[in-house]
Amino acid sequence: MKRAHLDHCLKLKQLCFNFKQIFTATLLAVFCVPANAGFKLEFNAGMEYDSNVATDDADTDVGLGDVARNLSLGLAYDYKINKHWNLSSAYRLNDTQWNTYDQFDSQMHIGVFRLGYQKEKNSSDISLIHAYGSVDGEDFLSLNRLSPALAYLINTHWYIRAQSDFSQKTFARYEQRNGSSLAASLYLYRFIDRTRFYVIAQAQVKQENANESIYAYQASVFKLQLKRDWELFNYKGTSRLKGRYEKRQYEGVRAAINAAREDERWRLALQNSLNISKRWQITSSLQSDYFYSNVTAANYRQERIQLGLTWEF
Repeated sequence: MKRAHLDHCLKLKQLCFNFKQIFTATLLAVFCVPANAGFKLEFNAGMEYDSNVATDDADTDVGLGDVARNLSLGLAYDYKINKHWNLSSAYRLNDTQWNTYDQFDSQMHIGVFRLGYQKEKNSSDISLIHAYGSVDGEDFLSLNRLSPALAYLINTHWYIRAQSDFSQKTFARYEQRNGSSLAASLYLYRFIDRTRFYVIAQAQVKQENANESIYAYQASVFKLQLKRDWELFNYKGTSRLKGRYEKRQYEGVRAAINAAREDERWRLALQNSLNISKRWQITSSLQSDYFYSNVTAANYRQERIQLGLTWEF
């Protein structure tokens, strides 16, 4: 018992040290460049509750909840090459430590590189994303994605965007899930009060391939988002109400049900941010997910609550 507690403490100290190292190096990098270089630094600390972190040993269909400490560090750089071309890059580190089920502690590193072009009402861009995730201190997932897009500003109220995503992901322990995917998305923006109040509708079709056919699927995804800026006692804030529906049809036949897996997934989320000063924000998020499937273990409901404090430079 004492040995397990000691191992947990050593692991926690090591993860905190790694995070502090990266945070310190980032601060030094930012403060050593000119103020007009287009850099942005963001740090967030918060708490999270998730109703389905682990499964009950007695009943694997029952989820167990837990509370986590979240730390997030973001660094972005934007450079305007000329009148039409723009270059930007970003890096984000997310670190999550669970209170009870520490075997699910995780770190995620995300890097983004984007090249954009705009001329009058037409615009295009291409983004390259690399993400790497670890769970319990061990490699878990690596993801690469290439996303070209075209967009057109119809008028002051309507904006349309088409995007393709070519992805490849590799699991360290689950080689049967390794594969690639292709997705095509169409976005429609309706600006009610410029960027202070608008609605986004998205439709997507996706083909996910995997080494084993039971993990390959076709999906249709529909998203709706309402964004609204507001003011309360001279404090400015932003709220986003998001809805998502996804239907998946898997390819391979599962022996347990003698059929291919079929899923329907619903999500409703409310995200809020409140500026309490020039550089500080309070953030919150409420999210409910409903999973319906012909596989019993994938048929459940999940709730997530987040509260955080963000500092921006």
